[in-house]
Amino acid sequence: MFGKKTFSLALLFVFLAASFAYGAPVVLKLSNVLPDGNPTTESMVFFAEKVKEKTGGTVEVRLFNNSALGGQREALESLQAGTIEMCMANAGPMGQFVPTMDVLSLPYVFQSTDHMFKALNGKAGEMIKADIEKAGFVFLYWGDGGSRNLINNKRPITKPEDLKGLKIRVMDSKLMVNTLNAMGAIATPMAQGEVYSALQQGVLDGWENNPVTLLTLKLYEVSDIFSWTRHFMVPDLVIISKQAFAKLTPEQQKALVEAGHEAEAKQREYWNAFVGKTVEELKTHNVKFNEVDVAPFVQAVQPVWEEYKAKFGTELLDLIIAANK
Repeated sequence: MFGKKTFSLALLFVFLAASFAYGAPVVLKLSNVLPDGNPTTESMVFFAEKVKEKTGGTVEVRLFNNSALGGQREALESLQAGTIEMCMANAGPMGQFVPTMDVLSLPYVFQSTDHMFKALNGKAGEMIKADIEKAGFVFLYWGDGGSRNLINNKRPITKPEDLKGLKIRVMDSKLMVNTLNAMGAIATPMAQGEVYSALQQGVLDGWENNPVTLLTLKLYEVSDIFSWTRHFMVPDLVIISKQAFAKLTPEQQKALVEAGHEAEAKQREYWNAFVGKTVEELKTHNVKFNEVDVAPFVQAVQPVWEEYKAKFGTELLDLIIAANK
């Protein structure tokens, strides 16, 4: 008969032998500035589950939500440095690393969500993905971020003149800064995690985003006037660093790509279900919504378009515009 000590040692030996035979799972840290419950975050939970399922548990995607690993710029720099493996980024900040992606941040470039996804999943998207890879990243999937609108705690915005003197937070993107300045605001780049306290302390007068982010980050507590300018419709995307992707087996790489395809469809499903009830819920928190005639804003941002075309030409832009026909 084995004693308890001998039996315990035998179990430990079996565990260690199994660990040696199969290896510990590859852990991929995924940085995300959005909170739990946001539909884009939920799509990443779905993605992580699918990766685990498709790799038989040999790859684990570990989520770090709510800016736990810093803002988007920091996350992208960390991917390049190899300290984290994956991140959810908006195409706006990505423009600093993949300059041609600024086309996705041009104000009023997309006429609808369907237009955006036709372009992203067409020839324009293929060109952008190639540039993403040249910058050292591997694309996995797009996410719908809705339209971006002006949110502040001073007054309704109905025309560009209403923005005069207002400090409005934008993402860390030169094109986005230029756009908000052209619209009449004082554009102020800032990480999303700092916005609440900046509004609370009067460092900012407002910011720009969608109703889902306003609700899930509870920013309605410090900014309750929402103006439907719809000036940006900029997609999110989930990427992995090229060096982390290269360390995976071909089967694991295939599993990540397949999980990304499924997560993209799931993200749109989650987003559409969530956004439909968001505005009504925000009204219960005393958020005031006002419609906007966007024509004066479209006119105000034309210099931003001209600057982009002078720098990058019109091939990619023409493909995006044509996707709506």
